[in-house]
Amino acid sequence: MKVLILGGCGTLGSAIVQQLKTKNSSYQIITAGRTSGDVHVDMTSKESIEAMFEKIGNEIIL
Repeated sequence: MKVLILGGCGTLGSAIVQQLKTKNSSYQIITAGRTSGDVHVDMTSKESIEAMFEKIGNEIIL
């Protein structure tokens, strides 16, 4: 199962990522942020969000 964590490299997001990795190793964790993470996304831009989902797919848990 894919799990998208927006802000996954920040203080709170990285703690969430660590908890998910500890609880269930079957998750495919994808981190997203403006300047860091597995994918870059500007959450104020519809085009950027669409490009992110084209790259990672849309079958994920938000």
